[in-house]
Amino acid sequence: MSKRFESQEDLDREKRAIDLFVGGAEGFFPKKLPPNEIDFAISSREHEGRNVAYVEIKGVKKVKSVYDKHTPVVAIKKLTALQKYVNERKCPNVYIVWAYSDGIKYAKVTDLKGIIRWGGQFKPRKGSTNDKELMYENTDTNFTIKTF
Repeated sequence: MSKRFESQEDLDREKRAIDLFVGGAEGFFPKKLPPNEIDFAISSREHEGRNVAYVEIKGVKKVKSVYDKHTPVVAIKKLTALQKYVNERKCPNVYIVWAYSDGIKYAKVTDLKGIIRWGGQFKPRKGSTNDKELMYENTDTNFTIKTF
């Protein structure tokens, strides 16, 4: 099991982002999943409380606005975890969300368009085994944007 690096600030950013993601949609309820899973399952009152979507949230700290120049990246390992929800759980509603200070941008994982490259943290963190790894880098995904 790899070491977790999420701070309370990161968890607060996730909560704010998921609230914006489901905001305005009646009868949908996000549930934080256990550590080492993806971030949230979304259940629906209309579907008797069953999970109807899954969401991973990636915090963006160095770029403040959804409208600023920023190329979304995420570890291939994370996309592989999301892929399981599409293929094994047969859920067509699996999203990845990038959370900025002023809003979010998101897409279904099945709609991502990009390249694979080697990358990760500029300065590997002590105790981390995954700071250098294969990464997805966005090139042409049509993201949906919502602001706070």
